[in-house]
Amino acid sequence: MLANGLVTYECWDLKKLSIPSRSRLYQLEPVGIRTPMVESLTGYIERLAEAHCVTPDVLISRTITPLLKQIFLKSRTSRELRSLFDRATAINGTGNIVIDLVQALHKLTLIEDLHLLTLLFWSEIIPTRNLFRTQSAWCTVCYEEWRLAKQVIYKPLLWTINSVKVCPLHKIYLCLQCPHCQQELPLLSWRSRPGYCSKCGGWLGMNFPVKSSSELTDCSTLSKEELHSQTWIVEVIGELISSTLSFNSPPAKGEIAKSLSLVINAVTNGNIAEFARLMGIPKNTLWMWQTGKALPVLDILLKICYRLEISLLDLLKPEQLAAKSFTKISHKTIRRSPTLRASPKLFDANQVQDTLLAILASDNQPPLTMEEVATGLGYNRRTIFSHFPDLCRAISAKYRSYGKACHTEKIQQSCREVKQIVLKLHNQGEYPSEARVSEIMTHPGYLRYKQVRAALNETRREIGV
Repeated sequence: MLANGLVTYECWDLKKLSIPSRSRLYQLEPVGIRTPMVESLTGYIERLAEAHCVTPDVLISRTITPLLKQIFLKSRTSRELRSLFDRATAINGTGNIVIDLVQALHKLTLIEDLHLLTLLFWSEIIPTRNLFRTQSAWCTVCYEEWRLAKQVIYKPLLWTINSVKVCPLHKIYLCLQCPHCQQELPLLSWRSRPGYCSKCGGWLGMNFPVKSSSELTDCSTLSKEELHSQTWIVEVIGELISSTLSFNSPPAKGEIAKSLSLVINAVTNGNIAEFARLMGIPKNTLWMWQTGKALPVLDILLKICYRLEISLLDLLKPEQLAAKSFTKISHKTIRRSPTLRASPKLFDANQVQDTLLAILASDNQPPLTMEEVATGLGYNRRTIFSHFPDLCRAISAKYRSYGKACHTEKIQQSCREVKQIVLKLHNQGEYPSEARVSEIMTHPGYLRYKQVRAALNETRREIGV
């Protein structure tokens, strides 16, 4: 009886469990790793700040700066932060600030490979001079498609590179001004937020139905030659960004010199002067590059690759370049560079004047900018202005007036929306705080304007809360 009443209990393993380390910040995964559309480090900082419901200046000054080894900010004052934001191009680049930031963000998030969000891997062979834009650029169609598909809104590293002028997906020019306030936006600022203007808070995506890629390709803003050259540039730079992990180690500074020597020997039998003439480069400058005493900037590397019909990766791998066969070329057979200037076009003053007058009389919405007008006419904007300054000023004033009217209408819409939200929350028995109202608003950035805030406070007073 006693034996039958015994109970066998499960065996407990008293070995101490291995608990993984906890990160101080959210382990926010970067977007597009190992692809041409990988996220930029400046954009990642913006997304990280947004995920923690703080602004980038708060995240940097209170969380990131204390972990930096080098003193990039002597203090956390607004003046010091402004100096950091003003040189935000360095954050995506190749210097010490990048190394320090990557290490600090790794400690905070425990995310590996954050250096892939920069060009740090190519620091030995690509100079930072004129490499990055000083202001933000974006594709309005990409933003709108990501929003409609409920995908992550982010800033690709490709958009920050100065040589990239068009979107690789939609073949349209990248936008350089906010469509609401017509201002250029910094790469990183106090109130930066992916997909939204850091100055007026407006959405930067297209506010009308998205066209197909074929329709956008036929857009008159891009000629066939511009489209071909820019598509090639974007593909080559995208290939460079996505191929970082294909290298066992970062390319050394001497790789460019070796590749140039191989190309010069193959194309012009070692004649530096002849190769320099073919490429449109000063002979002494080319000699400095070939001997490794200096490095060519990215635009020059792209120019050489385009003319020789090779990729940028080919030029960075001398062992593979040696196996390629190059045809002996001359000025007649060489491929035209995308950076060469076209022959001057005769200025048709009568046609330009008639077009400007027609644009001023037109009621099309939105009105064209002078840059768009100049592109459509095929002339430089300054050339048109020198002939018809008054008409150009009138067209620019018309566009600014339209932008201000749109901005005013947006504020009025936000005021009406805020009133509706406050009343709705009150009827549901919920206090209409600013934070709660901003969560429901279509454009929460407009809550920063005094008219919208006044509408919020006035409605709360009317309902007695």
